[in-house]
Amino acid sequence: MKKQASTLLPALLDLLRQYLALDMAVYAGHATLLLLTASLPLLMWVLVIINMLPFYSVSDIAALVAQLLPDIPAIQSMAVDVIANLNDQSTTFMASFAAITTVISASGGMAAVQKGLQKLTPGARKTMFDRLWAVLYTFLFEGLMLVAMVVQSLSPILRGLAGLLPLHTLVGGLLQRLHSLLSISAVLSLALSLLTVTLIYTYVPGGKRRIRDQLPGAAAVVAVWTLFSKIFSFYIGHFWKLSYIYGSLAAIVLITLWLNVNINVLFLGAGLNAKIQGTGQEKKEPDA
Repeated sequence: MKKQASTLLPALLDLLRQYLALDMAVYAGHATLLLLTASLPLLMWVLVIINMLPFYSVSDIAALVAQLLPDIPAIQSMAVDVIANLNDQSTTFMASFAAITTVISASGGMAAVQKGLQKLTPGARKTMFDRLWAVLYTFLFEGLMLVAMVVQSLSPILRGLAGLLPLHTLVGGLLQRLHSLLSISAVLSLALSLLTVTLIYTYVPGGKRRIRDQLPGAAAVVAVWTLFSKIFSFYIGHFWKLSYIYGSLAAIVLITLWLNVNINVLFLGAGLNAKIQGTGQEKKEPDA
């Protein structure tokens, strides 16, 4: 255990030095800005789809977004207001030229993440079709958001169905069991986050790589994201007293800071995967 700890610390410090040498914080800042500007057209597309689906409403996507963001009243209220305003415009959205232009705008955030990952991922390839791939990945991300919303809404549906059936019946017992599993929304969110990050590491940089090789970095990223969001929400809620300086901009400042840290962690996770794969290859070389 001590030997592993003694080798882990130098490896992490070497990763951090490489990260700073590549100016990845600049790429993270660029990606943060573009992701913030891309979030509105992305949500617009999601709302258009939601309004066409039966049994789902704007409140469902608002609940999902609230679960993804830090538990800070200023951020939560701003997200609800933004979603409500976007929903008012979504009825005429598809009939306008904006439906085409927002695809390009929404893909800008994914393109920025793609460029950052290409700096850290071994075997990454830059092609003239990278922006088109970013558009495709943006639509896939929207699909994952819809899947997350569907899974999130299964819990109350199963609870209602289970209440209509006797507990001793096979179907009633099965529904109760499914509800007890799906009510653990935090576990589902972590699993979906792990899947999303793993797919991002595997496909977004370009080139070929194995999915299982991306799991260590993805797991570390999800763990750090979860821990940081909890600490960030607690600190802002109890000790942050600068809201009188920023005023109505407080929510924007906070969400920018939160997102920037998360993007840096995402890039560090890619560097961690590269470091682990490089170490594994070095161990195989003497045996060759």
